Amino acid sequence: MKRRGFIKKTMQTGAALSFPWSVSGFHLKARRKLRIGMVADVHQDIIHDGYARLRFFIDDMKKRKPDFIIQMGDFALPRKRNQPFLDAWNEFEGPRYHVLGNHDMKDFGFTKEQTMDWWQMERRYYAFDQGDFHFIVLDGNEQNPEPWTAYYPRYIGSGQQEWLKKDLEKTSKPTIVFSHQSLETPEGGVANNAEIRKILEGQKNASGQTKVIACLSGHHHTDYVKEIGGIPYIQINSMSYKWVGSKFEYQRFSAHVEQAYPAVSKTCPYKDPLYTVFTLDPSAGTMHLEGRKTSFISPTPKEIGVPNAESMLPSITERKLPLPQ
Repeated sequence: MKRRGFIKKTMQTGAALSFPWSVSGFHLKARRKLRIGMVADVHQDIIHDGYARLRFFIDDMKKRKPDFIIQMGDFALPRKRNQPFLDAWNEFEGPRYHVLGNHDMKDFGFTKEQTMDWWQMERRYYAFDQGDFHFIVLDGNEQNPEPWTAYYPRYIGSGQQEWLKKDLEKTSKPTIVFSHQSLETPEGGVANNAEIRKILEGQKNASGQTKVIACLSGHHHTDYVKEIGGIPYIQINSMSYKWVGSKFEYQRFSAHVEQAYPAVSKTCPYKDPLYTVFTLDPSAGTMHLEGRKTSFISPTPKEIGVPNAESMLPSITERKLPLPQ
């Protein structure tokens, strides 16, 4: 992948967004910037150049040294040919965190436990502190109650819900929630998302401020932010592509590549990798999502007649949100 072809400048569109929540009630002690390197939906088992895309991200993170990096799911299955991909991820010397995606299990017959063992992921949902902030990672892949006919489950059950309540009760820090499937829509997101949002909105600090200050997810391969109940829900675009399915299948690459990665023809790949750095800055009172954009490898969704193609953008929009203090 040619680095000079990658447009790394910050996007200007949508640079400053604000939401009507209070910005007081937290007592941030360190007031030090916290930077998080984030990537979503690499899909090493679908895209043919997943290693090169992740390599670009890791090389950048090794230079910029964020406080930690996190991948938001649909990463890579425990296949022998994927070992160099995981080795590249593990080159980052700081903390590295995983979120389980629906394609990280069941595909090619692998189980959740096999993938977690390969990633060295001890727990499927967990929490940790970093600086002034508390972070929660959820597993949105629990089995839905019957009747459920979809191949991939999209649910957060009672046990995990109880754990989430207790974890939020224990912390006094502003909290960021990571999940693979979104928590703001039932269309492809966590099916019982309203139940989860009720938990998130119900946990307040001593000043009545909602403890959860942002939720970030992947899965949908798109780019937006939506505020519900005073919490911004931020969708992180895929590093690799937009899925268009069999109806719009198109073979862009050599026969060898298409044979090795048969699902890549059902995608519209991005020319360059998309990822972001999310900066929490108590001194400035902002949460800043770094923007990044590229283009589609031709033909584009519009050129092959995909409906609503104008909404399929190969970009992550720069966003600046207020950080509760």
